Amino acid sequence: MSAASLRGLRRGIGRMIHWLAPAECLLCRAPHGNTRAICADCEAGLSRNTHSCHRCALPQLPDALCRDCKHAPPHFETTHAPYLMRTGIRDLIHQWKFQNRPHLSALLALLFSEATSLGADCSMRWGASLTPTLLVPVPTQWRRQVQRGFDHTWVLAQALKSQHYPGLIVRPWVRNRRHRPAQHSLDRATRWQDANDRFAANRKLAGHRVILVDDVMTTGATVRAAARVCREAGAQSVDVWCLARTPTPTTAR
Repeated sequence: MSAASLRGLRRGIGRMIHWLAPAECLLCRAPHGNTRAICADCEAGLSRNTHSCHRCALPQLPDALCRDCKHAPPHFETTHAPYLMRTGIRDLIHQWKFQNRPHLSALLALLFSEATSLGADCSMRWGASLTPTLLVPVPTQWRRQVQRGFDHTWVLAQALKSQHYPGLIVRPWVRNRRHRPAQHSLDRATRWQDANDRFAANRKLAGHRVILVDDVMTTGATVRAAARVCREAGAQSVDVWCLARTPTPTTAR
């Protein structure tokens, strides 16, 4: 049987399984016929980050820089964070990270790709470059990886490359040097202080365009610190891709 015939057979079997036993949506728990792990209604209800600072993706007026990026520009150029860390996407990310569900990486990579439409942009900006563009996961400390059962930013970067951006190369060339408290347990001021000297970057980054991959940007302290060591290691440029941006307290719900 040819590869194309085998793929067609698998799709047919998958459709039959969904017809005989509809999947249960991970968010609303209702049965549905969607081939994804969430139903179409829940997917449509995910909060989109449509108006944001074009540098750090903080929700605000469109096509403008936020106060922090004006007064203290980060070492990265742009951030793509298509969702707000609310309700549905927050629940998906929590299931993925804290309930040991690495298989959700494929769904999250797909949602990111569809929401950002970065395929053509990647081809124009980086496709013709002689120096490969790198997807570099923002690393978590190894103890936390053991607690979760997997390295979530690494598997997300791998899913993004294998399914949507095959021209990019995944490299673990930023290292988390110290054991620190989980970022979600810290207040804003402590997050900024905690980020100092947290990361080290491999000198192999020199001359490369770097895309830092993370799940959520909250204050921005973590990616600012990671981007800084990348530029100090000689990276040509740094951008940030993350699934969601935490809204400001006045817009969060």
